[in-house]
Amino acid sequence: MNDEVLYEKKLYEYLKMKIKDNKYYDDLYYEPLKFLEKKRLNIKYNNYKNIHIGLINIPCEGFGDIVNCALIYQNLKLWYPKIKITICTSEIYKFQSLKLTGLNIIELIKKKGVQECGNYGDYRFKGKKTKFDIIGIVPLILSEGMYGYFILSHLQKLIPYANRYNTFTVSEYNGQSPPYTFPIGIGEDQLGMLLMNMNIPKQNLIQKPFALAYIQHTSNRSWGPHSVSCILSYIEMICKKYKYKKFQIIVPNWFCSIDDEIGIFNSNTFKYQLITIIKKYYKSSYLLYKNENNKIEKYELLRSNNEKSKLTNLLIFRGDILPQSRKIFISLIKDSVDDVLLTGDQSITDAISNCKTTKRIWYQTAPWKQEFSNELKKIIPNKYLGDFKTTCGTIKSIHYNLNNKKIIQKYDFRKLGKPRMDSILYQYINIINDNLIILKYYYHCLAHSRYKETLLIKFQKYKIL
Repeated sequence: MNDEVLYEKKLYEYLKMKIKDNKYYDDLYYEPLKFLEKKRLNIKYNNYKNIHIGLINIPCEGFGDIVNCALIYQNLKLWYPKIKITICTSEIYKFQSLKLTGLNIIELIKKKGVQECGNYGDYRFKGKKTKFDIIGIVPLILSEGMYGYFILSHLQKLIPYANRYNTFTVSEYNGQSPPYTFPIGIGEDQLGMLLMNMNIPKQNLIQKPFALAYIQHTSNRSWGPHSVSCILSYIEMICKKYKYKKFQIIVPNWFCSIDDEIGIFNSNTFKYQLITIIKKYYKSSYLLYKNENNKIEKYELLRSNNEKSKLTNLLIFRGDILPQSRKIFISLIKDSVDDVLLTGDQSITDAISNCKTTKRIWYQTAPWKQEFSNELKKIIPNKYLGDFKTTCGTIKSIHYNLNNKKIIQKYDFRKLGKPRMDSILYQYINIINDNLIILKYYYHCLAHSRYKETLLIKFQKYKIL
């Protein structure tokens, strides 16, 4: 029996076993890649030089999904420098606003009336269509109107030739609806975080010492009033821990927005709670913010007239700094005190990638990010992460020593993700060149079966060379 036949026989027996053993039908689409990945494939330039990869990016709110896609693009270029990659996105202006350069991008146009974060079939390519060899959904998101997992027929409305062996999916960190081709995040079976060291310019927007809190305004009912309790918890911890004559805290826009229902200009309860914390540690405090004309104004929060007070220090809230470009934002994280409060996958990743390993990261945990938060709690370790009441910071943690070194060592996508991408390239190249007929037959059986039992009967009809 020659090596080619032996290889095919091993693959046949492996897939037959997985059809019997797997609990979920959708998991079977990823078993060939897992088999190939174990072979430690050596993907040479001549094998992939003519391949064109299209990354489909339909983001939901904010900029996290944008940065996720840009980092996948950069990792693919790191692994395969000569490969052609194009990002297809419905939010091209967000890439531009983040000053993400060096990316090949074409625009997807929404159908009339479609809101952000629509279904794939709600979009079309602007201008002439581009033909891709391999398609990536980066990231695969849970959008309204979708079932919460990848449905090929939805993508085929945008790209009719998409199939199960030329398409891959990338999750958000610890995505809620597996399986994914690339389940990124931390924990068992996850392929790591999108760590990326960058050349970060020095920021000159604020003098040290200062703290940084960047979290979302959680008006969504599923979050409740968590943004308020979150930032107040962080501020009290910071005030208690850091003793400076003059100290500043960078706060998000909603903190001082005149339009939001939350914020010191609209919520007397929030303002009262904030001042109650401040006056325990500072004699005076004020907020700098931008008015409707984008001019900086000063709003006094606290001025003590108590001459007997031992407090002589000043606390300044800076609502006039954010938002910033990604690199400047990372520079602000780097220059801030050791405790920083963040939200979103990429803010956390940028902090771990570019700051010292002892940077103490506090995390505003969304309900759908609880698993990621729980894994962070274990790997750092920080027992206060993962608990909704303490995940944004707590006075109890002031003398708590944290270190991100283990995350960097164990969960780096640059190392963990390449074997999976090698398998995707190897599988695609060999299927289109009819070198792995067994895989083409396997995917055909998968696409034309509804149950594992009928799939197994069909697949067992395959005859080894």
